[in-house]
Amino acid sequence: MVVLQEDVIPEEMEKCFRRQFADYKLTQRGRYGQHDEFPQATGPTIPLQQSSSGFFSQISTPSLGVYMMRVGSLMLEVSSGDITKQNTDAIVNSSNESFTLKTGVSRAILMAAGFAVEDECKRLGSQPHKGYLLTQSGQLSCKNIIHIVGQTDPNKIKEVVYKVLQVCEEKRFISVSFPAIGTGAGGVSPSLVADAMINAVVDFEKKKKGQSLKCVKIVVFQAGMMADFHRSLKTKEGTDQPEEKSIFSRLKDTITSVFGGTSVPPDVEEGFTIVGEEFTPAIFQFCGESHEEVSKAKKYVQDLIMKEQMEHTIKDSCIGLFTQEDCRKLQDLQKKLTVSIHLEKRGADSVIQLEGLSRDVLTANDSIKEMMRKVESLDRRKREAALVGAMVEWQHDASGTFIPFDSFTNLILEQAFDNRCAKVEININNLEYTADLTSKEAFSGRQIVKLKRKELKVVEGLPGDWDDMKGSELLEVPLGASSTEYQQVEAEFRKTGLSNKIIKIVRIQNNTLWKNYQIKKDGMDKKNKHSNNERLLFHGTCATTISHINSQGFNRSYAGKNAAMIGNGTYFAVDPKYSASHTYSKPDAQGHKNMYWARVLVGDFTQGSAGLVVPPVKASGNGSDLYDSVVDNVGSPQMFVIFHDVQAYPEYLITFH
Repeated sequence: MVVLQEDVIPEEMEKCFRRQFADYKLTQRGRYGQHDEFPQATGPTIPLQQSSSGFFSQISTPSLGVYMMRVGSLMLEVSSGDITKQNTDAIVNSSNESFTLKTGVSRAILMAAGFAVEDECKRLGSQPHKGYLLTQSGQLSCKNIIHIVGQTDPNKIKEVVYKVLQVCEEKRFISVSFPAIGTGAGGVSPSLVADAMINAVVDFEKKKKGQSLKCVKIVVFQAGMMADFHRSLKTKEGTDQPEEKSIFSRLKDTITSVFGGTSVPPDVEEGFTIVGEEFTPAIFQFCGESHEEVSKAKKYVQDLIMKEQMEHTIKDSCIGLFTQEDCRKLQDLQKKLTVSIHLEKRGADSVIQLEGLSRDVLTANDSIKEMMRKVESLDRRKREAALVGAMVEWQHDASGTFIPFDSFTNLILEQAFDNRCAKVEININNLEYTADLTSKEAFSGRQIVKLKRKELKVVEGLPGDWDDMKGSELLEVPLGASSTEYQQVEAEFRKTGLSNKIIKIVRIQNNTLWKNYQIKKDGMDKKNKHSNNERLLFHGTCATTISHINSQGFNRSYAGKNAAMIGNGTYFAVDPKYSASHTYSKPDAQGHKNMYWARVLVGDFTQGSAGLVVPPVKASGNGSDLYDSVVDNVGSPQMFVIFHDVQAYPEYLITFH
């Protein structure tokens, strides 16, 4: 007899496997002898992971602008400063695919290192390589420079950091300095970069076998990003070793390891843990008359688990609208279904990853899709309420004074009024009323409340060059390539050298958006006491957001990876080449990209900064007098950010290749 004791599995799955094996034994005509069930193990259980108390130390601040924390046996340091001044064994340079990038931090490193390093990069970069280059240090005080291909995907950033740490271990380096990868021209949110880089260090320390690398430094050039890295460190401060991968990934890895098969490289992204869930371990043994019989049994279990395991990804821009309450619902859902749910909020690129048993993943998927539908519906309702509220204000009598309704009730009343409904149910002071739109009165039993409808602003007429709307709220008008209007838009598109082929240019005619934009413009002209408030700017987007923008306007909730650069708003560029990059105008399956040439009310602007949710207060001393927008450079702005969606109108949509 051959008896093998394998790694542990969840006890709740044991009966399932026993039933499956009972069927299997019958088909094998009793080849496994008289054992109707698997014998209980007499040896000790093998834990999936030993706990490691104090894996993360407390954060220390030895000097201003420096944070240090022990991660296992490594010392992780985050500081603000000049990476070229670091004395570590290696310095990391985030470059491009040809290793010739000479902008930002990369330019500073190459200039400080000298021409010899630049020439070495050109020579080695033209040869086959492993995705990185190891060059001499030149005039820097390090031993070597590790040049990597810069990334804008947080998962890719984590992978490349992990790879660099492996290289350092192979070269027996003691220390290494990284820049904040992707936060410069890449435009990645510093908070996402901080999590990705720090998690890569954690994963490396958990898995590494060598003992050379002792210190990892992350040198942040822009001091404003230090807060993001500090927050990421705080989530781990003083805690034990991170939880292991989700139970199904662990079980799958155990089977692959014991049974053989394709090995998984150590830098592959780990599965996500199930928050708050712990599983009682159980021993699973195989007994058979020969190695061949045991191998067949093992293969059967392996196939069974692989079939039951499922991973699913949900990608949708409305995930970016999820609130903290929605996140709590996701946590409750994963505990209820024993499914790993990982949410990454990245604006329009937000994603939810599910992992678990197939039936549970499908159930979770249905529940999340329903949550998404409600979130999207609520967001649409809010935006409709804001648009209507800019033009019409319904009021109710309160002891002789008429006060405005809340935005949602205002929308309900105005929609009923537009649809010529005689009556509609509303709520006043937490009491249900029936509003009579003819008599402008609301009734609740014997109580009667007078109503009033006030038009705030009437915008006369639409642009003279618009096509007849024919009663529609939205009309998308393709422009003829020979028309003057088309050629004017094309000229702006190509003004800085873009040579992409234009597929089509569409004029967006949205009655409500245009009127609200004009109301906002009129108010801004009066507030600022000048009419130089409008600019024509570019906004790159992906195909999935076009219908939403055309019908509802720009949405600052979809700001995506740009959202932390100079504020959490909607970004517009002066140079169309900037908006045409893959980062902003993401190609669809046919390789087509999309960009808006929009009217934007930038008004009075000031310097932006990470984390802004509204513009700063003006220096006038009036706390309610805010700037209208923020920019990247007040002296020569190339990027504008607005925080009110009604401040921009999507006038032309350019589709190009």
